Amino acid sequence: MQYKDSNNDFFSYQGTISRKNYTINLLILTALFIVISLVRFESFMQFTNLTFLYSIILFMVSLFKFVILMSAISVIYRRIADISYTKQISFYNNMKKIFVLLFVFPVLYIFCLRFFIDIIPVFQNLLDMLVFYILIPLGVLAVIILCFIKGK
Repeated sequence: MQYKDSNNDFFSYQGTISRKNYTINLLILTALFIVISLVRFESFMQFTNLTFLYSIILFMVSLFKFVILMSAISVIYRRIADISYTKQISFYNNMKKIFVLLFVFPVLYIFCLRFFIDIIPVFQNLLDMLVFYILIPLGVLAVIILCFIKGK
């Protein structure tokens, strides 16, 4: 394994991260995402008639949410690298597959693939059920479990 040094950055896929820093970083990112999601930017529209400015604000907020999600995924990936550091290569490869299934696929599906699959409603409904009712709850459970597993 090439992961030897601890890395505490929010947006990096290099290095590992300890349990304490993982929990703190993930709580910060989660709180930031929830606060941004709770702010209703539509209420600002009543003060101005500039729909172009409103569109830019909504785009920037969506982009910021996406960056927060990618930062959370990078924190999770480094935590998996920390757990897998002393284990065998096959364990690390299996953990990477689980990581892609539980974290990368749902984000890609929600932000990109869902818009392309809407031409086949039955397929979209099946993938919605898979992602929203199975993968995302399993991902949340995995994130909580990663807080308690010791690495190295």
